[in-house]
Amino acid sequence: MHAYRYVFKLIAVCFLILPLTGCWDIKEVQDMNYVTAIGIDYEDGQYVVYTQMLDFTKVAKTETGKSDKPAQVWVSKTKGKTINWAVDQVYNSSQRRTVWSHISSIVIIDKVMQSAVLPKLDSIGRYQEVRMTPWVFGTSHSIEELFNAQAFFNMSPLFTILHEPIDQFNQRSVIAPIRYFDFLADLTEPGYTGMLPSLSIDTETWSTGDKRDPKMSINGGYCLYDEKINGFLAVKDLDGLRWMQKETKRSPLLVTDGGIQSVVALSTPKIRTKLSFVQGEPKFHIHVKLHGNVVEVSEDVSKTELEKSAANVVKEEILATFYKGMDTQSDVYSLEHLVFKQNPAAWKRLKQASGMSTIINKQSLESVMVDVHLEHTGMKLLPRKD
Repeated sequence: MHAYRYVFKLIAVCFLILPLTGCWDIKEVQDMNYVTAIGIDYEDGQYVVYTQMLDFTKVAKTETGKSDKPAQVWVSKTKGKTINWAVDQVYNSSQRRTVWSHISSIVIIDKVMQSAVLPKLDSIGRYQEVRMTPWVFGTSHSIEELFNAQAFFNMSPLFTILHEPIDQFNQRSVIAPIRYFDFLADLTEPGYTGMLPSLSIDTETWSTGDKRDPKMSINGGYCLYDEKINGFLAVKDLDGLRWMQKETKRSPLLVTDGGIQSVVALSTPKIRTKLSFVQGEPKFHIHVKLHGNVVEVSEDVSKTELEKSAANVVKEEILATFYKGMDTQSDVYSLEHLVFKQNPAAWKRLKQASGMSTIINKQSLESVMVDVHLEHTGMKLLPRKD
């Protein structure tokens, strides 16, 4: 009787094993091509698509993240009447299966964004392997050169701002990096002006040995309104933007107001924007609160004086960036979107009456008030004058 039970159990176990899936069709890491970035250009009536591929086996095997040799990068360039058709041409010479689920960056050349960009990106959003989380950049630079730019210490290109811009932004906030899903959302928001960071190559700052070592950098931002570029502002013209974006983590400020020569680091701005209407026109009053610490002081100055001077400089930068944007009819701070949210009927009326791309003008910003509180002054305490 016990023997029958044993045989029955054995047969049952065998039947349970049979449906289990095997691993005979598994693909190893080295047996596939992994695309890590995609670039989109347009020339001679055709879309030009660039892809960047890395050797992930070497990335995984390097425990310290460093190597004796520069990391190998492969960049493809294909053309087609549509973006998807250009992407399909990659398979002609890809040798093995190409995987798109590891894309962490999308770079779009500025001329692609001169007209409605959303329909052009349709195939990227539809393909199931591509996630909605890659970082998005604009550029006027050669995408091929950007994709071939090396990281420091022969590390993987994954350790560059192309793939991981947030670390640099947290240390020195200028233009907030943007994810693909936020980028798409900004394009469809009525009255909203999105800021797209612009990638470039810095050939002057770094060198190794006696040779220049080009590195990627953020050289400005594209103002996107109604699904297309409305203007471009260089980094030096966007100093005020950092105080008007809630994502700002830390940004240094050179204080030269009133003869003071100091540097403070300010962070986490709290922004309150009040909308009112004067004779049917929108007017805005902005109040910004900032906290920070003293980084450098070249002369004796009280804490109160330094806070007041820093607040004056921040106010000047906010106004200067706003006026610079208005020169290209770019509503850098998206004030128009606030009109849409608070009074849609007024926004619609103003939009129909306006012959400009935005209902905002230089007279729309009536006042800017800034409060700066320095929490840490370093080892040398600054006197407070009340």
